[in-house]
Amino acid sequence: MRSLFLFLLLLNVLYALWQWQIGGWRFADDVPAQNAATTVAAAADDGLDSRPATPPPQSQPVAVEQGEAPPALCVMLGTFSARAEVDQLQQRLLAVDVPAELITREVVTTTDYWLVMAVSGGSQGALARLSLLQERGIDSFVITRGRLAGNLSLGVFSQQEYAAARQAQLEAEGYEVRIEAVEKSRDQYLLQVPPQARRLLDQAMLARLRKDFPAMQHQYQACDGVAKARNIP
Repeated sequence: MRSLFLFLLLLNVLYALWQWQIGGWRFADDVPAQNAATTVAAAADDGLDSRPATPPPQSQPVAVEQGEAPPALCVMLGTFSARAEVDQLQQRLLAVDVPAELITREVVTTTDYWLVMAVSGGSQGALARLSLLQERGIDSFVITRGRLAGNLSLGVFSQQEYAAARQAQLEAEGYEVRIEAVEKSRDQYLLQVPPQARRLLDQAMLARLRKDFPAMQHQYQACDGVAKARNIP
């Protein structure tokens, strides 16, 4: 009987310990919830919004503005040094309904170096000084055209070092001269076919034209005058 009593007592003790352990774990699990409730209540008392922060909206893609479309390209046919030849080509194109505009460009071919002596007294002063120089055996002439008109030239050289050497000789003889670079230019001619007529100039037609005009070359580039016009406000 005593053994049965001790056995039952032991079972009660073990059951009590088991209940205490279960209750302890539950208490530990309830602590975060109680802390969260306490935090929410404190936030409400302080006037703060206890709701979770709304995530920032995702940035919307911004459409990238594309720049202006590049200007359409013209077909340039040339270059020709003789006006008569380019006129013939233009008439040939017009005969087959291909519009072509004549473009004239001035290009620098060479540069000469002039020895220039300034004179005063107008044309009479220039002629008097010219006569004196020629009497002394110095080649010279009166410049009658261009930006140097009215002055005397004491020599024209194709290379600057030759002009400088002659300048030193004349200055040693007491003549004051300066070196002026004078560019020689000539006109070149091209035909410009507009973009809307490019399809008419196929390879077969270009080959036929090149047979009759061996100097003709063709290239695609911005139409003459169009690029500048687009920048005008």
